[in-house]
Amino acid sequence: MHSPKFEAVDASRQSAGTVAVSKRDSVREAEPAQLEKRQDELLEKSDLLELASEAILVLDAERRVIFWNQGAERLYGWTRSEALGKSPETLLQTQSSLPPQEIEKRISGQGCWEGELTQTARDGRRVIVACRFTSRGDASGQPRWLQVHNDVTGRRRAEEELRSLSGRMLNLRDTERRRLARELHDSAGQLLVAATVNLSLFEEHLGNVEPEAARFLSESNKLIAQALSEIRTISHLLHPPLLDEVGLTSALRWYVDGFSERSKIKVELRLPQNLGRLRRELELAVFRIVQEGLTNIHRHSGSLTAEIAIEKSPGLLRLCIQDHGKGMNQQSAGASEDQKRLTPGVGIRGIQERVCQLGGQMQIRSGNPGTALDCEFPLPAED
Repeated sequence: MHSPKFEAVDASRQSAGTVAVSKRDSVREAEPAQLEKRQDELLEKSDLLELASEAILVLDAERRVIFWNQGAERLYGWTRSEALGKSPETLLQTQSSLPPQEIEKRISGQGCWEGELTQTARDGRRVIVACRFTSRGDASGQPRWLQVHNDVTGRRRAEEELRSLSGRMLNLRDTERRRLARELHDSAGQLLVAATVNLSLFEEHLGNVEPEAARFLSESNKLIAQALSEIRTISHLLHPPLLDEVGLTSALRWYVDGFSERSKIKVELRLPQNLGRLRRELELAVFRIVQEGLTNIHRHSGSLTAEIAIEKSPGLLRLCIQDHGKGMNQQSAGASEDQKRLTPGVGIRGIQERVCQLGGQMQIRSGNPGTALDCEFPLPAED
């Protein structure tokens, strides 16, 4: 016979055992339910990915495709069964400005990467896609790569056509400037020279003339000389002959000296000793950018000083134009929206077009005081 004490312990043990069994049974019952819920969530997410218009890929740790949505099928032409287990770089013949190792390095360090890739579809079409790559672990801790590809081929082609049209317009404008400069020099300039000669001959034939007539002839000669000087200046500004004859260095020095004299703005020009001759279109672009940059400074900045610096290194030419005036934000203060867009935007857009035509980059740094315009141009090996 057991004592009441032992009977209480046995009852406690039986109760604990019942609770443990009950918990185990509850866990066993809950596991299938949780698993089913998890599967439903995954199916729902998978369905949402299928509805996306973008191409969505999921890669495993070996960078092989384990998910390929309908957007990817539409964009690239490869079916899901054909893409699964493949490397997308191999399947799509991926081309990028960055090597794959560098992209992987950035994803590993930052968790994501954004950029553009050029892919080849099944039918041979070249497709430009804006991509976002992210990396994360799945439920078991295995790394997974999510890629979202958005087709921007049409947009990039339109931009390329616009750049091409812009380039043709710039070339036409430069050609017209050259023609006008030549006509001013050869036509109007020569007519004024002839008028000066005629006045001189007229003065010689008259001999001793009345003081009033002599003063009139002298003033006429001076006016014609001034007009001839203005025409030569305008002709050279339209297209400086120095640019073709001796190159950018001499043309910039001539222009900066004349600009400083006309505008009363002191301009410091720093040129590298190794600048030499550059290809014609680059010399013309740099000269026009300096022209436009100094014109903007004179019209809008209120600065009394400016600096122009050119640096040349292997494969790169840098141009910086800087003033110490109000800055672009302050220049536009109080102006209408149309004025803000046009002043000084027209000149800036023209500069940007010239930079883009040569494959360069442009940046504007504006503060108080001053604005800086930075341009970079790639140089071929021979420059």
